Amino acid sequence: MIDNEGFDVGCIRFTDEAHFHLNGFVNKQNCRFWGSENPHLCEEKPLHSPKVAAWAAVCRRGINGPFFMRETISSERYITILEQFVSTQLPLEDRPRIEWFMQDGARPRRTEKVFRFLDEHFGNRVIALDFLAQKWIGLHIRSI
Repeated sequence: MIDNEGFDVGCIRFTDEAHFHLNGFVNKQNCRFWGSENPHLCEEKPLHSPKVAAWAAVCRRGINGPFFMRETISSERYITILEQFVSTQLPLEDRPRIEWFMQDGARPRRTEKVFRFLDEHFGNRVIALDFLAQKWIGLHIRSI
């Protein structure tokens, strides 16, 4: 697509969230530090401490968000975040129809409701695990 159609990678909104525990612990599951020596560090963390999730979308044109949520992000809560994102950010864009939306493959983001929402607001401009398969199945079932 990049080579054949002159696709602008800067028009992709990369999205994700991070969880911040209110006791100061930061979940660093996606961060890795490599070194030549073992630091002999033991990090204690509570099993169920209160936390806040911060979700944002990043592209060449800037950062959209963050949007905050106190609970674990379920499919319904994720749609709430997407509704806030679409209602507050996309109307401000001067080129909303060329923007692409990219999300990770976490299970709450791969439900039929989420895919319907993304299809309604972004059409075929979605990069997400199982998005096209789910869209095809939905169209096929509706045509039967």
